[in-house]
Amino acid sequence: MISRLAADLRFSAKDEYTKVAQLGWDTAQREAAAEWDATFAASPLPLSPLLVKDHASLLRSRNRAFGDLPGLFGDSLPDGWGRLLVDRELAARGKSRSSITDLDRLSMVGQHGMGAFVYRPEEVAGVENEIDLDWFENLAPELGSDTAAEDLEKMRTMAGGSHGARPKFVAQLSADRKRLRDHRLPLEEGWTHVLVKRRAAHDDVGSIEAEAAYADMARLAGIDMMPVTVLHSSSGEPYFVTERFDRSGDNRLHMQTVAALLDVDFRSAVLDYTDLIKVVKALTRDHRQTEEMFRRMVFNVLTHNRDDHLKNHTFLMDAYGSWRLAPAYDVSFSNGPGGEHTLLVADEGRNPTKAHFDRVAKVAGIKPTRAAQLITGVREAVSGWNTHAEQRGVPTGLKSTLEAICSHHTA
Repeated sequence: MISRLAADLRFSAKDEYTKVAQLGWDTAQREAAAEWDATFAASPLPLSPLLVKDHASLLRSRNRAFGDLPGLFGDSLPDGWGRLLVDRELAARGKSRSSITDLDRLSMVGQHGMGAFVYRPEEVAGVENEIDLDWFENLAPELGSDTAAEDLEKMRTMAGGSHGARPKFVAQLSADRKRLRDHRLPLEEGWTHVLVKRRAAHDDVGSIEAEAAYADMARLAGIDMMPVTVLHSSSGEPYFVTERFDRSGDNRLHMQTVAALLDVDFRSAVLDYTDLIKVVKALTRDHRQTEEMFRRMVFNVLTHNRDDHLKNHTFLMDAYGSWRLAPAYDVSFSNGPGGEHTLLVADEGRNPTKAHFDRVAKVAGIKPTRAAQLITGVREAVSGWNTHAEQRGVPTGLKSTLEAICSHHTA
């Protein structure tokens, strides 16, 4: 079991680190605690500006929302698919599942996770020059307890600490948008850091194409989205490919989901878009960012994207401590828990209307005439669903189903 782990920041592709803290295992409490580096504590960056005000005492988990870790560092852990890979690899190497801690998992994330945090010592694995979609496609659906440790290690390092339930990995994409290679390689001219995702077994055929069409539609609505493309394996299975927002060239940005910024469990937290708007205002102090979040809320309602939980909203911080909203992601059709939005819209989860939008706009400080303009802009973009769906090759049945839903919400 890992007992101590260094948590540092690495903003540059060069071998330069900002020491932040030492994570140690508290045997009595059965949790990790973070002791701040003295130099960092003397002039700290606002890594968790809503919760961390004191760098003189240990930082601990508030309520186990991120398992053994404080939310600031627990946000680096993969969940869903990525956590499955980590735990199965450790088990395949003979480690008892009951003895695995989140410090062990962080050591697997190491220096190549999402955002700017790096953790040392790390579990180092070999680098893959070329990534074969066919290999991933053949292994991912059959992943089980008998999968070889070497295959699990390869898939785990490819996952790169990414979040979410669907099978995915991070990579570099060539300039011709056809080749993929290991995300840990030095970034060469023309190559881009990307995240690659395939549909899960329970997803509709066409869900990848539909998510790409949603991204196009959101961009037309004025929402900040990273460029998206769709690649196919030899069998024709589509893969959703989006550029990473936590990388700028080969440099890195510190990122925190809203769940981590509040240190709450995204699966059980009951919050409202009015609360999220307040977080945007507090972190960015930029009215344009407030309008951006309002736009996203309207889009999620009109397109029936109800999986809008607190890990699906993220902020980015640069090396100077300035915060902004990350581009939108995981934007697609979803019924949400019990058929409701995970985030309430002015206390309404099942059937938000313009009246609820107006109440959120008031909290956001958006004037009624401006709110009406923003809503109209999103409605107009969503009304073009069929065009976007056809361009992305969404199957006819799924296209018609989502057309009916979008038409219902925009009527």
